[in-house]
Amino acid sequence: MIGAGVAGLVAAVVLARRGIDTLVLEAASRARVESRPRAGLLGPAAVDALERNGLADGLRAEGAPHHNCEFRHRRRAFVVEYARHAGGHHHVVYPQQKLVADLVAAYLAAGGVIEFGVTDVMLDALTSDHPAVSFVTADGQRQTVESRFIAGCDGHHGVSRGSIPEGALRHIRQRDSAWAWLAVLAAVTPSTDKIIYGVSPRGFAGHMLRDHRTSRFYLQVEATADAADWPAERIWEELHARLAVDADWQLAEGPLLEPPNVITMDSVFYEPMRFGRLILAGDAARRVPPAAAKGAGLAIVDGETLALAVAAALHDADERPLNAYSEVCLGRAWLAQEASTKLLQLVNVELADPFARRLQDVRLDRLRTSPVAAAEFADHYLSPR
Repeated sequence: MIGAGVAGLVAAVVLARRGIDTLVLEAASRARVESRPRAGLLGPAAVDALERNGLADGLRAEGAPHHNCEFRHRRRAFVVEYARHAGGHHHVVYPQQKLVADLVAAYLAAGGVIEFGVTDVMLDALTSDHPAVSFVTADGQRQTVESRFIAGCDGHHGVSRGSIPEGALRHIRQRDSAWAWLAVLAAVTPSTDKIIYGVSPRGFAGHMLRDHRTSRFYLQVEATADAADWPAERIWEELHARLAVDADWQLAEGPLLEPPNVITMDSVFYEPMRFGRLILAGDAARRVPPAAAKGAGLAIVDGETLALAVAAALHDADERPLNAYSEVCLGRAWLAQEASTKLLQLVNVELADPFARRLQDVRLDRLRTSPVAAAEFADHYLSPR
């Protein structure tokens, strides 16, 4: 497994517990892997996958179930009780760094091996029965490992997909959006018990949840924006303005835990999610905007699906699940893309287009007043289930 994110680690645990020898390669240190802030919202499919594989102890102990979210529009707040419209299905907020730490511990307990701090990773013989990976260990030693399969779980800019010959995969890209989100992580107790999507004449603002000491915020900015132009004072001023409501509510402020960064809203899918004996999972196979927080959940179920397919091939000489892997995972991912697109259309403000803004007003008013619209929102918001 190239990459010790949730996709690679879930796959590694599932395989190791089935008696299959595995090796995880990770460029960062263990301390960094288990502490770097990432998404925290997990949908029902991801939670179910963790439960099925005995990987949900930490999530059950510390995760916070979430059944509704709040929209702010025209300085008025309204709550969408999406779980009520979706048969009780809901999200769980559990910081991804905690989940990664759980997965690392579970994998090592199952006898797995992780090489942290590796560099100069190279993949070879991907179309043979024994693909190989060479890498330099943290202490500077070059090693080469032959295997039956390689799982590329190292993200959108990782070495795995970059090792596939040009033209071997189709890529489908959405046109670049004029808007991006400025991502902000702050050491501050959340000012809400539910996610807030604020739609104002100044643009979108989001108040997301991580844990009782940390909050994630988003601000809609131009796609060409420079994060260096957004000091903390400007960020808090804009969050106050865009999240304001005519009610007794105050936004708490706190120090930023990391420099803000600009996240573009472009999307890209690579098909199929396999080349020879190299199997892609998670962000190595696609980029879905963070609007509906689908990335971590997709990576978890990708990891489980990959591991079960490889186990069937190795234990039962049955490659049918492996041959179906790409189609199964892509089907889920495109549902997630549709959910992200719908949410972006609902909350991103076309500041220079009065016609689009009036249509957005209608969509939000309908979401506030129509049970049908709320049920449709819930179906997208929780997909894939």
